[in-house]
Amino acid sequence: MDVIPIDQNAKIGQVHLKVSDINHSLKFYKSFLGLKIVKQTDHAVFLSPNGKMPYLVALSTAKPPNSTQRAGLYHFAILLPQRKDLADFLSHLLKHKNTIKIDGFSDHLVSEAIYIRDPDNIGIEIYRDRIPSEWKWIENQVVMSIEPLDMEGLLAESTKSWNEFPSDTSIGHVHLHVSNLAKAKKFYSEVLGLSNTASMKGALFFAAGKYHHHIATNTWLGEDISQASTDFAGLDFFTIQFSTRDKLENMIKKLESYKILVTSLEDGSFSIFDEDKISIHLTVK
Repeated sequence: MDVIPIDQNAKIGQVHLKVSDINHSLKFYKSFLGLKIVKQTDHAVFLSPNGKMPYLVALSTAKPPNSTQRAGLYHFAILLPQRKDLADFLSHLLKHKNTIKIDGFSDHLVSEAIYIRDPDNIGIEIYRDRIPSEWKWIENQVVMSIEPLDMEGLLAESTKSWNEFPSDTSIGHVHLHVSNLAKAKKFYSEVLGLSNTASMKGALFFAAGKYHHHIATNTWLGEDISQASTDFAGLDFFTIQFSTRDKLENMIKKLESYKILVTSLEDGSFSIFDEDKISIHLTVK
């Protein structure tokens, strides 16, 4: 069967997280990161850079994380519009380095990234892209690496104190723990139609259009991990946002041809699961 590409303008929309204590998590997401509440219900809080829709991150309550190795979120990545924004965030982070768990700093050639964790140990990447003309492609594969971040050069671009994310901040990608890369490739590349843009030991990267990646998968926890669960703190679901309703409807028809269970939701979106029971909602912009 020929692979039908996904909507080339599709992107990651929102990330819904399960946390063990919403009030505790809000101190991190609001007070430290600078996200603002869009709305709050009895069961969830929705956050955005400016307190207006669309939201980027939603928090709801689950059991604390346990020691079981399972499929799910490795990290979600917040994309900043400019390098100076990343510089401002780095300066802010270093002032709080004794209270925030820092996982590291990397130059990936296509981007520069800072890695931290929230109170439930959920991984978060804060990054900025280099301009696409600076990305190197070899045939259909983008060249990425893990190099040291130029901390000194980045900090030199900081111009102001960090109070909040710029209004055009977005979710750039999600990176997932999976149990089998071949199965992940079949689902994300063949079924969903994302391009396999890069690979490294134990990991594959996928994108719509000519982006470096919107979704990454890895088997770094091993291949004997449990399926994803929303009972514990971690990923609830993430959304893939389509540019038009027609393109979303075409994807639903394609999924049904692959015998993928598709559930219609009240808000007009659709729910599916990947091979590891990671929940994905398909929405329209």
